[in-house]
Amino acid sequence: MRRRRFLASAAGVAVSPALPPHAASAAAGDPGVARWTWNLPPNRYEFSLRGAAFTCDCFGPDPATNEHATRIEPPGGTDAAAPANAVLVGVGARRAPVSWNLEALRSPDAFTLVFVLRATDHPLEAEVTFAADSRTGLLSRHTVLRHSGGGADVEITATLGLWVGVHEPIDRIIHLAGAWAEETQVRRERPGEASLVMESRAGKTGFAFQPYVALRAARTTYLCQILWSGNWMLRVVPHAAGAMITAGLNDWKFRHRLSPGHSLTLPTILFGRFEGGLNHATQRLHDYRRARRPDPKRVIPVQFNSWYPIFGEPTADTMATLVPMARRLGCEAFVLDAGWYRTADGDSAEDWQTRTGDWFVSRSRFPSGLRAVGALCRAHGLRFGLWFEPEVIGPPSAIRSEHPEWLHHIDGQKPLARERAILNLGIPAARQHVYDRITRVMSALGVGWMKWDFNADLGPGGWAPGLPERLTAQDPLVAHYRGLYRLQDSIRAAFPDLILEMCASGGGRMDGEILARAHVNWISDQPGPLRKLAIHFGTQLAHPAVVCNDWLVEWPPGAIPGYDDQQPETDARGDLAFRLRVAMLGSFGVSAPMDRWTESDIAIAAAHIAVYRARVRALIQHGDQYFLTPAPPADGNGDWAAIWYAAKDGSGGALFAFRLMGEDSARDFALPGLLAQERYRVRLFSGASTNTTGAALATRVAVTVAERFDSELILVGLA
Repeated sequence: MRRRRFLASAAGVAVSPALPPHAASAAAGDPGVARWTWNLPPNRYEFSLRGAAFTCDCFGPDPATNEHATRIEPPGGTDAAAPANAVLVGVGARRAPVSWNLEALRSPDAFTLVFVLRATDHPLEAEVTFAADSRTGLLSRHTVLRHSGGGADVEITATLGLWVGVHEPIDRIIHLAGAWAEETQVRRERPGEASLVMESRAGKTGFAFQPYVALRAARTTYLCQILWSGNWMLRVVPHAAGAMITAGLNDWKFRHRLSPGHSLTLPTILFGRFEGGLNHATQRLHDYRRARRPDPKRVIPVQFNSWYPIFGEPTADTMATLVPMARRLGCEAFVLDAGWYRTADGDSAEDWQTRTGDWFVSRSRFPSGLRAVGALCRAHGLRFGLWFEPEVIGPPSAIRSEHPEWLHHIDGQKPLARERAILNLGIPAARQHVYDRITRVMSALGVGWMKWDFNADLGPGGWAPGLPERLTAQDPLVAHYRGLYRLQDSIRAAFPDLILEMCASGGGRMDGEILARAHVNWISDQPGPLRKLAIHFGTQLAHPAVVCNDWLVEWPPGAIPGYDDQQPETDARGDLAFRLRVAMLGSFGVSAPMDRWTESDIAIAAAHIAVYRARVRALIQHGDQYFLTPAPPADGNGDWAAIWYAAKDGSGGALFAFRLMGEDSARDFALPGLLAQERYRVRLFSGASTNTTGAALATRVAVTVAERFDSELILVGLA
């Protein structure tokens, strides 16, 4: 095939007028170079079609002249064969690369470019859309593959969501690694010769890595994030002049067969280059993600969750005790977590995990049903919430025996009889069953908060035998998650006032796509405040604070059955105020045995909840976040940890400062984002206050914490 290339570069302030369709086609047919000028300061993007690869190179202006820098060729030069990991589409068992011609180029608006590619040897068409967000500067890539008709089915076995070249030397690569209850630990690495490869094969976003990476250069920061809830891959290949990034679906066991008239939509990938440091880049990512949340202006209530005090065995009597106590603390919602249900066959001695799937109220635990609990919550001014695990089916569930074809056969294997199975939401009838059953329960009980859990691994997924070919032609994981997203949208549409919370044993399925359809995500099953503090620092790099749901859990220390009784020693570091302030760093709640609290404990918690609701919540959910210290170590043996949340209009902010093992009892912090000439009142949570200017606060505010593992909350507002 004769290789056709096209380049697009940015210079100036506004996008050039769109080429008419005939001009785009003519440019594509020219064996020379078709050029497109896309004005997106301070970046220049050059899009290239090199045989099998559709790539994007990102350049910035020369800082000395503010002119665009001279092009730096990637390793191998412009016309070099694309690396194997830059193949846009691979077909068949050998993942043979598909070669492409540029068919058309259009610009629907000033910030969008759409490239239509046609395969030279397969009935395939690819529509690749690049959209620049005018508010944040983030670039999104969205790819749709279509069977163009008139030929045999095409088996797709490899895809690419993004290939981008960065053309300035990189100082640090920042990514997020972890495990269950140790999610999103911040890793900062100097680029070396080896590639950094992150992926998930768990059938969900996963604990091992987040689909996120940041690259720090001398004066700029690059971000890349995959918006997808299934298996994914993200690779960074550093070199002396910069780095190459590839991202998208994981090719591991991926199979998707396209027949005439059908299409495959790949996950959206975000990429951005930002002048300045990581805080500035993170704020722009947060702005982008917050704007795409459902109901972005909705206030997330302070909630009480029954899980940790009850641990899977709730009863009507315990709820009758906890509901008025939650209201006394100042909570606004009460969420009844796992264990309230039975199977269609009736109550049993099976544990909470085994009973999932049918969603009937347990009469042994709630003799009068759950209407009384919902009514009690509403009588105390609390939104009533309920836990479900819609995708996971326990062994005694009726739906399991009635519709075994609705279950995932992971790797082609039938689920074992005594193990939990996963309902395949890619099957329309299965998805409809979940919708009907759950919405019936929520309508009957007046549920205003739904917690959606997923305590399972899906691997590559798999279809049950005997299903129609129109279903099984799809990759089972792709079908499942497209079904999940549709189901989330349908449930929210049926209950417009619903708060939808996601969970997967904590942060096991937390990503930008699922959180474009849900309001919050429970970030970790980790009950300890010091380890949770480290998790907040990592999670809030990849996600805005408003979606990061956390609770005060471990108070008093040693009070969590099933957690603390398995550990030789309980970590008692951090008093009640310290632990509350860690939980307040995102959306906020309580899940602790309040029946063991003293009157002093109740007063401290109620005071923090009142301040959160009145002064802090709006800053955290809508303001700019600044990490003022590096992420603390998970064991808590760091120096200080501090996060500052500033109002977008500069009217104030909230500083959370945690002294860890640091020798010094005093620390100075600079508070950006305020108005230099305005006067502010600076008030400690304890009540002491002073007045000063925004300019002075931008230089320093002195924080004193007398004891290790103590903290301070400082509120700043216009005087």
